[in-house]
Amino acid sequence: MDLPINQITFLRDVHSSIKVDTTSGWRYHYFDGSISELSSFIKQIGDDKIYLLIPLFASSKSLSRATLNLSEAFLVNNKSNSKLIINFIVEQFKSSGFEIKQDIEITFSLKFKRVWLSYK
Repeated sequence: MDLPINQITFLRDVHSSIKVDTTSGWRYHYFDGSISELSSFIKQIGDDKIYLLIPLFASSKSLSRATLNLSEAFLVNNKSNSKLIINFIVEQFKSSGFEIKQDIEITFSLKFKRVWLSYK
């Protein structure tokens, strides 16, 4: 299955004729600078690999603190449009109502796992 580059492909949008193997474990990637580092993360995905992502904002690198899932899970590969994804995440954050207070450090991270797609 080829992922479109002009829209976000949510897990729920995958056609029922395609089996999505999500048995791999979740991992986290923390961004030290800005959300624009997401472009590098996407480009580093290996050819023919697909990942399931959930973007997160947390009040620290400890995910036991206040955490905001910015979206439901969506699929990406190294050809995904990082500008589209960044714009989507920013819009999700703006509409979330999550407040940034001056004395609290906010961390952007991705919860991700590798998935395999095959026809049933």
